[in-house]
Amino acid sequence: MRKFFILILILNFYSPYFSQNPVTWKTEYDKEENKIIFDAIIDKGWHLYAVNVPVPNEGPLPTIFEFYTNNSYSIIGEVQQEKPIVKYDKDFRVKIAYYENKTRFTQQIITNLDSSDVSGKIEFMTCNNEKCLLFNHKFLVKINHLN
Repeated sequence: MRKFFILILILNFYSPYFSQNPVTWKTEYDKEENKIIFDAIIDKGWHLYAVNVPVPNEGPLPTIFEFYTNNSYSIIGEVQQEKPIVKYDKDFRVKIAYYENKTRFTQQIITNLDSSDVSGKIEFMTCNNEKCLLFNHKFLVKINHLN
């Protein structure tokens, strides 16, 4: 299984530079609930893998959210995900957790100032029936409690 996964990574290492990203991200701040919302729109035929996957050390890579350190806000708890599709995958030979079409992730925060920037990156893997691709998406959310 590991050989299959490594082969996918090697064969597709440069693919992101030559192909369109099949996942589009929209990021915004929900002032009422003090949380950042990450909406992912997934192209038809592609899967985006969940944050919490059944077998984290095997199979596709989970989606990872990294927040850059900043004294103007604090992260509360873990990134929350919608309920994914969970099934056994014959190619990875493990249960996988993924999304099709669209999904939403959220992160609760506490802001320490009236305005601040929350930035970071999302590392994710997306696959279709032919290949898997790895991507990094940088995000920046501007928060202003004065408006």
